[in-house]
Amino acid sequence: MDIILAPKKNLVLDASMLSTFCGCARNADLRFNSNLVPIAGKSNALESGSLVHTNLEYYARNRINGFSRAQSISAGMAAMQEYYHGCKECKQNDINNLEGCERHKEPFLGCHNTPTDNEKYTTGYNWIVTTMEQYHEFYKNDSWTIAGVEQVIGKVLYEDDELRILWKAKIDRLVNRNDNRGLVSMDHKTMKQNRDSVSNNHQFMGQCLVTDQREVIIDKIGFQTSLKPDEKFIRKSQSYSADRLLEWQGFILPQWGYKWLSCFESGVWEPNFNQCESKYGFCQFYKEICSADRGMREENLRIHFKIGKKWDPQSAEV
Repeated sequence: MDIILAPKKNLVLDASMLSTFCGCARNADLRFNSNLVPIAGKSNALESGSLVHTNLEYYARNRINGFSRAQSISAGMAAMQEYYHGCKECKQNDINNLEGCERHKEPFLGCHNTPTDNEKYTTGYNWIVTTMEQYHEFYKNDSWTIAGVEQVIGKVLYEDDELRILWKAKIDRLVNRNDNRGLVSMDHKTMKQNRDSVSNNHQFMGQCLVTDQREVIIDKIGFQTSLKPDEKFIRKSQSYSADRLLEWQGFILPQWGYKWLSCFESGVWEPNFNQCESKYGFCQFYKEICSADRGMREENLRIHFKIGKKWDPQSAEV
């Protein structure tokens, strides 16, 4: 009698998906399976981070393409300004904001929760501009060579008889420090408070494995108004031993991968109330969904959320 083996299950994960799922399965389900996003837009913390990433992305791309440092800084500032105000063509293209212009695949409508100037607990656009001017001035003598920007790398990190996990990592910047150590990935992190980086980080360990490195450079960019540039612009190397990376790859990653599949197959995504508040504020589903009566949740989802684009590790901001 022939033995028929069940087909192997394929799972594609990135750091945002796994970190969210480890914190709260319900959050992961609503974000990555239902593709729900707040109608009110991103939080101020997320908008601030996106503005900085946009600035640094366009700066780096222009440097790679041979433009001068001054030209590249100007390009980064202009891109950040457009991200904040939105694309005029997108806004005029469709009154219902359903379609983007020829340059943008979907509407590029600007920031909604970032005021012009700083407010209590809220970072203003003008201060973000000042911060990036300070950042570029602080690193004006930077000798590192930029070799890649916003590069997505996919690699199968785990495979057994039942499961194959493809890991996607989006690298903010690949740099050569010109010290014979080769290329290393750099990850930009914005912050309002100085905190030590935690090495138990899915994103950093995944980046090391897909790039065959044991190190990530964390490029910290602070929004503190009371600190000097050398206190809020910090580049720190996060290194890992081979054993720690192997443990994450061979045990931790598949353990959570099987849990994800179990939730997907059962349709049960349990909430974890220990993750309702983080350093970035409250979970976007905390008030309207998890703190509401069960009979109100469907209505609250309809009122406060909309279906966004399907999560794509190829283009996701991490």
